[in-house]
Amino acid sequence: MTARVIAITDRSVASAELTLARFGELGRAARPGSVVFQLRDLELPVRERLEFGRALHEVARETKQFFVVNDRIDLVVLLGADGVHLGEAGISVADARRLLPPTALVSRACHDPELVRSLEVDIVVLSPVLDARKGRRALGTDALRRARRRIGENPTPLLFALGGVTAENAPSCRSAGADGVAMIGELLARGNVAGVVRSLDIAC
Repeated sequence: MTARVIAITDRSVASAELTLARFGELGRAARPGSVVFQLRDLELPVRERLEFGRALHEVARETKQFFVVNDRIDLVVLLGADGVHLGEAGISVADARRLLPPTALVSRACHDPELVRSLEVDIVVLSPVLDARKGRRALGTDALRRARRRIGENPTPLLFALGGVTAENAPSCRSAGADGVAMIGELLARGNVAGVVRSLDIAC
């Protein structure tokens, strides 16, 4: 897997239309398979989230990028998504694997760099790395170094940094050991798609 950026939806930051436009721009500018579109927006009514997911999945298909859904295995199946992102309080990885096809991508949120190797997922999203988030203090890039030491040279899990990541500081996350970064505001609020593609060296 060559993914380098996870683009996460957040309807409190950008409308459905703007999100689809920004993600479409990113998907077209980046190499196929280098982006994961993640449908979050857990607070949306199920029907609206399903419709939004269908539109987002279409963008992923058109641009040959990955598409995953937060937590809801039923929506993963209904949407034909590539996989699921599990929150720390979500179902177990083993249960997710049992319910999904063998090729499904499974990622998980993590807030402790010492736990990354034990999660048995394809991607670990460590947060918050550079900015405080949801009441948690920023871990700093040293947490990425510690997580990388725990993972070692193993091909999985891939390590992604979330929390205050921008085009400007993404290279420092990569230098500290992250395989990639996860973003919301940089893509949806700032619209800095070109900067993200350039800083992560994922242009077509």
